[in-house]
Amino acid sequence: MHKKLRGLTRTCALAFAVLAVSAFSACAGDNADAAKEASTASSSIAGMAEKVAPSITARIEFLLDDAQQHPGSVSEQQQDILRRALDHDGVIPRGDYDAAWSRYQDCMAAKGYAKPVTGVFTDGLRSNVMHPYMEGWTKAQQSKFFEDDNSCKQLEYLYVDEIYRANLGNPNQYTDMDTAVVDCLRRKNLVDKQYTLTQFKQEDEQYNDVAVKNFTTDRYDDSGEASSKFSFDLKDPATVTCFIANGKDYYFREDTSPIWNPLNTPTP
Repeated sequence: MHKKLRGLTRTCALAFAVLAVSAFSACAGDNADAAKEASTASSSIAGMAEKVAPSITARIEFLLDDAQQHPGSVSEQQQDILRRALDHDGVIPRGDYDAAWSRYQDCMAAKGYAKPVTGVFTDGLRSNVMHPYMEGWTKAQQSKFFEDDNSCKQLEYLYVDEIYRANLGNPNQYTDMDTAVVDCLRRKNLVDKQYTLTQFKQEDEQYNDVAVKNFTTDRYDDSGEASSKFSFDLKDPATVTCFIANGKDYYFREDTSPIWNPLNTPTP
């Protein structure tokens, strides 16, 4: 029964993950022209690497300015967290991150849903991939759910989550997530300084070839067959942080993540 439920939610989880990534991309894309002008900088990893902003503090300033231009879209509590971060070199403490998540949960509960749940990793970093159980929902229910979820995330959590992740895994604000991961691995001494973006992409392709094969046979990577294609330890908590902080949640087993049943409907 457990396995059946995982299968039923897999498609919804994928759609939810894509939506979350799209929301993040939209936030970053609003200032794409300014970022290209002011934030393209030399990278020791891959030559000229484009950045979202010149620094985390510059990104916070942009997000606060954006919030002011769209009154009511971002709560004062979320803005206050960002303002405090500006006084501490852009760093958001775990307590503020947890508080923002809690307010997002309360926002969804106020709209009639069960409180959101998702995987939690090192440093309290929450997965962006959620697994909402939607069997039997109408298209209208699904549409309203995604609209409500996006609204609550934007209001209470989205910007805080972005900056918290950046501090853990992408302080140089790279727009390309592979570049950010390699930079993170190198900064944490998980790979040597000669490890390149090209090498990562080659290993990543080999990993995905095996992972896809295993998924189609409903056999997950318990043996480490796929993860062995990387020249670093994919299961090291520091490696997990580098990946999760940069939106690469799909490397970690979907069937270990909690299922969120927004409407508290009976499950198989």
